[in-house]
Amino acid sequence: MEKISILGTGYVGLVTGSCFAYLGHKVICLDINKEKIEKLKKGEIPIYEPQLDKIVALAEESDNIEFTTDYSYAIKNSDFIFIAVGTPSLPDGSADLSFVEDALKTIASYINENDFKIIVNKSTVPVGTGRWATKLLENELLKKGLKEPQKHFCVVSNPEFLREGKAVEDFMNPDRIVIGSDDKDIALKTASLYSTLNPPMIITNLPTAEMIKYASNAFLATKISFINEIANLSEKIGADIEIVSKGMGLDKRIGPYFLKAGLGFGGSCFPKDVKALIHTSRKYNVDSSILDAVMQVNENQKIKPIKILKQSNIDLNGAKVALWGLAFKPDTDDIREAASLTIINELLKNNSIVFAYDPIVKSLPIANKNLIITKDKYEALDKSDILILVTEWDEFKNIDFKRFRDKIVIDGRNIWEKNILKKYAKTCFSIGR
Repeated sequence: MEKISILGTGYVGLVTGSCFAYLGHKVICLDINKEKIEKLKKGEIPIYEPQLDKIVALAEESDNIEFTTDYSYAIKNSDFIFIAVGTPSLPDGSADLSFVEDALKTIASYINENDFKIIVNKSTVPVGTGRWATKLLENELLKKGLKEPQKHFCVVSNPEFLREGKAVEDFMNPDRIVIGSDDKDIALKTASLYSTLNPPMIITNLPTAEMIKYASNAFLATKISFINEIANLSEKIGADIEIVSKGMGLDKRIGPYFLKAGLGFGGSCFPKDVKALIHTSRKYNVDSSILDAVMQVNENQKIKPIKILKQSNIDLNGAKVALWGLAFKPDTDDIREAASLTIINELLKNNSIVFAYDPIVKSLPIANKNLIITKDKYEALDKSDILILVTEWDEFKNIDFKRFRDKIVIDGRNIWEKNILKKYAKTCFSIGR
């Protein structure tokens, strides 16, 4: 059993902290948001993530987890300090490390002469951040009078590979655990936190661990943009992208995952990480043409439904359009970089009236009288002439297709049989079929 503090209780921090506590470690979860911490103390989970409420409850029952806003308490009462704060994209595509920097400086302010802290970066950060963090901490400790600062801490990179909607499952059944450190003994000690899971383990240096994270997400994003580009060609030549994807996926060298044609990728990871990797490539004068194309294809794919409607000479001025699905993917309430936001903004620019529905997301950061969030999917459908399926929630897979009569339907995720759509919808479109 180890004593761990988690700085940040977002998707990554809260899942990581609660799962470590479930495994038997003593965990302190810290956040500067007092309202969020008060909710967590009451057993209220501030994000939607399947199974997370159960894991938190079990951790609390075993008295292995607590929540606080007190940095001093969290840092002084832990041997491992996990940084799990946000690293959003800046306008130039680089990662904003200001929250990481603030966390590091605060940690340094509470380290004293008798301490040794293992500082684990769980946030997704650019390659080189681990060694930058080490220098920053050394400088901060020197300022406060510690003459040999390197004796009081070690920085470790432990990137997360948690899918939103499957984060608890991924933590408990990891494909691999990556630990990067310039001190192998510290890396092995950090790896031991996961020993009960018996996962495949990669022990390496700081920049390699950081690159594994970025390269993994960039490759998955590339697969998505690739299959969407093939889908667009399939439409023109009469091929069915669903069968194309299946045929490709049966090749063991390719695999079936992330070959689902649709409206592109979103969320907090893929767009941000690809942009950051492009920025790093340019910093070192390395060509990033593949990654540039990945992002361009993805942005184009998000407005695919608008292109379909306009190419079909359907007037969007005053059109009543239903959107099913607002989250960037099923089983999450995350709307960051979601295709729904792009589509809604384009529809509003064309003076359409939008009726939007999502099983979990009940509000959007868009203020417009022509955007109405409905409480029921059929309410949105019945008030509209056009339906765009944006997020493939299970709720949308088994529906009353008879209600599609007299509707123009765009299946943006290819979840419905095309023959059924043709039978019931006035006009129907899908992606690459």
